Amino acid sequence: MEWLRLTLALLVPLLLGLQLVARLVPATPARGWLVAGYGLLAGLLLWPLLLRLWAVCGLPPGFWPPLGFAVLLLVALRWWSFAQTTTVMPGAAAPTALPAGRVARLLCILLLALLSLRLLSLALELIWRPLFPWDATMHWATKARVWFEWQGFVPFVANDEWLSLVGEGVFTDHHPDYPVTVPVWQYWLATALGRWDPALINLPWLVCYCSLGMAFYGQARATGAPQVEVIVFLFFLLTLPLLNTHVALAGYADLFLATTFGLSLMALHNGSRGGQPWQWRLALFCALGCLLVKNEGFFWMLTILPGLWVARRRDARNVLLAIAGIAVAVALVLWLFPAEIAVAGHSLGSLDLGYRPGALSGILRSLLVLGNWHMALWYLLLLTALVIWRRPVVLPVAGPLIASLSAACILFLCLFTVTEYAVGAIRQTAVGRIGLHLMPGVVFLLFVLQSQLRQLESRSATSGLRG
Repeated sequence: MEWLRLTLALLVPLLLGLQLVARLVPATPARGWLVAGYGLLAGLLLWPLLLRLWAVCGLPPGFWPPLGFAVLLLVALRWWSFAQTTTVMPGAAAPTALPAGRVARLLCILLLALLSLRLLSLALELIWRPLFPWDATMHWATKARVWFEWQGFVPFVANDEWLSLVGEGVFTDHHPDYPVTVPVWQYWLATALGRWDPALINLPWLVCYCSLGMAFYGQARATGAPQVEVIVFLFFLLTLPLLNTHVALAGYADLFLATTFGLSLMALHNGSRGGQPWQWRLALFCALGCLLVKNEGFFWMLTILPGLWVARRRDARNVLLAIAGIAVAVALVLWLFPAEIAVAGHSLGSLDLGYRPGALSGILRSLLVLGNWHMALWYLLLLTALVIWRRPVVLPVAGPLIASLSAACILFLCLFTVTEYAVGAIRQTAVGRIGLHLMPGVVFLLFVLQSQLRQLESRSATSGLRG
C-alpha cells in the first residue's frame, strides 16, 4: 500500500503537467519527447503551487483529499483534450526510430544503452542513499520535515524574527525566504508514505533528470538535426559528472533550476527560428518557472530578455550589440542601483562589492581543470568560438541563445569576482554548483553551432561539386 501511495503521489501530478503541455504542443517532429520533457517539468513546478493554494483555502490537509482533487482535474483536462481535435502541421513528419546507416545505428544503440545504465545506477543511488548534501539539511529539507510533522505549511522566518517571537508558531533555517517548490515535493512524498523517508522523498530529482533528457532530445530533433548527432549531444549532457552527482546526492535545488532555465533557452532558440510559435509559450513558462525554484532564478529569467531582443533582429551585429549592452547595463546597475533595495533576496549593500584577488583563477580552475564537467566541454566551446570567428554567418541562427547565455555568463562572473560570494570561487565550493544552472544551455548551444557548421560545410561541398 505504501508503494501504491508513493506511485500515485508522483504519477498523478506529473500526468497533470503532461496534459497541460500536450495542449500547447501541436503535431510536430518529436512531439512525444517534447510533451514528455516539458510536461514532467510542468508537473514538478505546478503541483507545489496547487498544494499551497489548497492549504490557503483551508481545505483538508493530508494525502487523499489533494490527490482526489488532482484526479478530478486530470479527468477534466482529459475530457477537454478529447473534445478538441489536433491538426497536423504542414510538413510535420514523425522522425524515424533509428538512423538508416549501420554504423550510426549501432552508435545510437550503444549510447542509449549506456544512458539507460546510467539512469538505473542513479535511481539505485537515490533510493539507497539517505539525505546527504549540506544545503539540503540546512535550508531545503528542513522545511519539508517540519511541514510533514505539523501536517501544514507553518511559516519560516528570519532568525531575528524567530528570536523576537521566541519560536512561537514559526520556524527558521539558513534561508527562510527561498522558494519552496523543492521542499513541498519532499513534504508531499513523505505525506504519501506516511513516514519520513530520507531517500524516497528525493525521487523528484530522478524525474527532473528524465525531464531534462527528454526535452533536450525533443528540441534538438525539432531543429531537424540527424538523430545520431542529437543522441551524441544528449549523451554529452546527461553524463556530465556534476549533473549526475546532483541526482545521486539529491537534495539541492540546482538541478531543478538548471533544467528550468535550460528548457527555456531551448524553446527560445527554436521559437526564434520561425514556424513554431508555440515554442514562445514554452519559453515563457520555463522562464517564469525559474522564479519558483531559487532566488537566483529571477536573474536567470532576466537573461532571456536579450535573447528575445536579438530574435527580432537576426543579424550578427545585433548579437554583438546585445552582449555589449548587457555588459554596460550590469556595470550601471552595480554603480547606480540603490544599495539598500533588495531584489530576489539580495541588495547591493549586502553583497560588499569589490574585486577579490584569486576569484578569477578559482573560476578558471573549476571550469577547465576540475572534474566537474567533461574535460572537453569548455575547450570545445573555445574551439567552436574560434571557428565562428572564421565563419560568422552562423551567429544570426544561434544569436538568441548566444545573447542570453552571454548575459548569464556576465552575471555569473560578477557574482564570483566582485561580490562576497567570490569566496565560493576561491574555496571551490560554489562555482560548479551555480555553473550547473547554465550547463544545459551551453551544451544545447554547442549542439546548435555544430549543426550549423555541418550544414555550411555540406552546402560548400555541394557547391564545389556543382562548380
